[in-house]
Amino acid sequence: MSAAGCESGSEMEPESPKSSLQQRFGKMLRVSTARVSIGPLEAARKSTGFTPKTVSRGRIRQIASFEKSYTLGKELMPSTHDYMKIHSAIRRSDGEEVVIKLRFKPGCFKNKDDELNWRRSTEYLLNMPDSSHIAIIYEVLEDSKAFYIVMEKVPGMDLCETLKQGSIAVEDARSIVKQLLAAMAHLHSHDAVHKDLKLENVMLDASPTSRSGSPLSPTSVKVIDFDTVDQWNPSSARPAKDVVGTDQYIAQEAYAGKNSPLSDIFAVGVIAYKLLCGRFPFHADIFDDEVGENWVGSPKMRQIRSRLRVAKVDFSHSVFLTNTQALDLIKSMLSYSEQGRPTAAAALEHAWFQGGESASSASTYAAQTSMPALDYGAVVAQESSVGEDHRLILRSGERSPGSAGSPPRWSPDFQQLWLLQVA
Repeated sequence: MSAAGCESGSEMEPESPKSSLQQRFGKMLRVSTARVSIGPLEAARKSTGFTPKTVSRGRIRQIASFEKSYTLGKELMPSTHDYMKIHSAIRRSDGEEVVIKLRFKPGCFKNKDDELNWRRSTEYLLNMPDSSHIAIIYEVLEDSKAFYIVMEKVPGMDLCETLKQGSIAVEDARSIVKQLLAAMAHLHSHDAVHKDLKLENVMLDASPTSRSGSPLSPTSVKVIDFDTVDQWNPSSARPAKDVVGTDQYIAQEAYAGKNSPLSDIFAVGVIAYKLLCGRFPFHADIFDDEVGENWVGSPKMRQIRSRLRVAKVDFSHSVFLTNTQALDLIKSMLSYSEQGRPTAAAALEHAWFQGGESASSASTYAAQTSMPALDYGAVVAQESSVGEDHRLILRSGERSPGSAGSPPRWSPDFQQLWLLQVA
């Protein structure tokens, strides 16, 4: 766990809404495969110069010498882990420039179980179909010194660096969020969760200027870091032992060891809020854990989860006054209760991405169903005006008077879509 680093078919009879994650995802997790553009494997390889005949992509491959296959270049960015480095490199077979993440032995895993889980998840990723919004992992190599994760070199800069260039126009933020949701829909439809989605893990390939006047205009968005990606199935998901991720982006249920695709949606909501408002949704004082306190069940993890329950997100920013559909979607993605969040596939059908109109098929359910009860927590109010009294409440984890607030006001159109996805 780390601190946030960027500061700037056929008709069916309608059913009653479901509240169980297993019921929700068991019925509609695969829907997202129809929403995402997944490029053919061969086309993706040709576009990057990769030749599948020379590399077996399905397993971690044992090698005698890494230097025989790649020439290591400069370090691209500092890592938060002593056992890890990220370098540019040149593939000797064809001169293609790639990015390589090195995990040095023997200290790159806490224990044998940690290593086995990483190997399992990594090979799962290697065999996942490609997506235009997820950087390709070409291969993973291993010798006596390290593991070498060979990845596509994605042009552009990450979203954190992009925001340092200046504010982003609403239409550009909308394009970024839509592509990011498409990436999550792809992962989730293949039974995987990311668990550490953040600005630094999202690359933006942009043109120098934007029609809307912002410094950068998004043309392609790709997720680039997969260290925390894990398999997930609603019927077999087991609680995690450690809380992984980055402050601000971690959903409350993850502090209890429960990650799901809806936890990733919370992180997308945080990114969307940051893109539109220029700041994070939660006050930094909430996240005061120290090294070694991020184990599930620790007093500090329970305390931070309690603070998030009463935390207030400020939706009074002027951008929301003129972009009510963006407000509607982001409120739902930042819901304290995962049951209040849309799946990635459902979010992609939101009116914000439809030119102000929602999917017409949803209207048939409007008069026949009602919204399920949600645990609203306290997701709407003002976080910017945190006074000393509120700070004390946050530190103690107590609920402030009236903190339950009123339910988030979703638009009628999005209510219909939400009902479709849970039916």
